[in-house]
Amino acid sequence: MTTQLSDHLPHEMTEEQYRRLPEDIAREIEVVHGHVIVCESPVPEHNRAARRLASVMKQLPSTEPCIRVETDIDVVLWRVPKFTFRRPDVIVYRCLPERGAKPEAGDALIVVEVTSPSTAAEDLLDKKAQYARAGIPLYLVVGLDTKYDIEEVREFRLDAHAAEYRLHSLHRDGFLRLEHVVVGDIGFADLIR
Repeated sequence: MTTQLSDHLPHEMTEEQYRRLPEDIAREIEVVHGHVIVCESPVPEHNRAARRLASVMKQLPSTEPCIRVETDIDVVLWRVPKFTFRRPDVIVYRCLPERGAKPEAGDALIVVEVTSPSTAAEDLLDKKAQYARAGIPLYLVVGLDTKYDIEEVREFRLDAHAAEYRLHSLHRDGFLRLEHVVVGDIGFADLIR
């Protein structure tokens, strides 16, 4: 499917072109600096960890008056100089007044990527830089090992003056302890079993 899909898409795309795509095709790509990136389908363990993390985060108390937690939803990072959106595995964002509206980077409070050895470079380099440039305050990278167990969670907080993330905490003891936006402990085992 990926080869067929990439054969039929332009290499570059505007936001208007993206919005006109059929939904089944649009869900298979991201657009970065106007360039189309075909996204590979993740393994079930990846999706399970993201869904369970989102579910637990929805239940925890928040320091914000109203938040939403979603998985696999488009987030426009910027439109200029060229349209860029990503689809983080989990996003925590401020409630939007309009039903059906999708969050943009300014609405995002936390983005999460579930990564494996094959995707770690993109998640820890490219996406990390892009989310920081977009001004998203907190970035979590859930690291799966080769057996699809959670090895660690890296918690990055935005240094707004430098427009880059700084490692705030490395969670390796079986728990993700959140103190910002969503508050509470999340057991690694609860996310993968």
